[in-house]
Amino acid sequence: MSATKKINQFLGAVDLANYRGKYAHIKLVELNMPRPIRPIELLYREYWVQRKNYPSFEEFYGIYSGELAAELEEFRRKTMFSEETFYRGLPARIYRTWASLLTQIQGGYVAEGIYGKGKVEMSAALDYRGVDMKIQDGSREINIQIKKETASREVRAPWHSHKKGVPIVNLTYAVPGCGPLTPTGKPSTPYANWRENWGDKLVRLDNGFIVFLPAMFARKNLVTP
Repeated sequence: MSATKKINQFLGAVDLANYRGKYAHIKLVELNMPRPIRPIELLYREYWVQRKNYPSFEEFYGIYSGELAAELEEFRRKTMFSEETFYRGLPARIYRTWASLLTQIQGGYVAEGIYGKGKVEMSAALDYRGVDMKIQDGSREINIQIKKETASREVRAPWHSHKKGVPIVNLTYAVPGCGPLTPTGKPSTPYANWRENWGDKLVRLDNGFIVFLPAMFARKNLVTP
């Protein structure tokens, strides 16, 4: 089984509806978290570097809260959260980061299928520099930032910027915001429009997860200035 197929199967089995119902209304720990207690490094370790068995969210949260227990408690006390408030709100905060970053990591697997194993780099260090993915394509180094636009229904061409002098290819994608059918069971026009615009680059899995297709990372889309 290819690495992309494996991660897609994992993402397709996530019960997004359950998590949304459980965490969508909980926004208690929304202040900026210092880097030592952000889950970014552990997310890349568990889902990009190790690549053995992908932990469920509950398993990942157990890893995160266990390894960083002392740091989390220090932060809680410093910010004067009660234990009940902090540890009720923290899983919701971490879940949102978990779901978002898994989409980017899936893109890394897709890009790796095009450019070769070892040619795609993803890490917390890059993330903090504003680079979601770095691709080595021959002698060319490509730095990519991936951005989601929930409301966009138009295909946006890749655009370029510079961050601290480093050329960045900005890949923007849209999510449909609805399923293929309306509540009455009829085909959804907004979803059909989304498929028409993005169907060659994105797929909506049955559970609602949006995953990338190879066309998103084709060489013609990754031209730097």
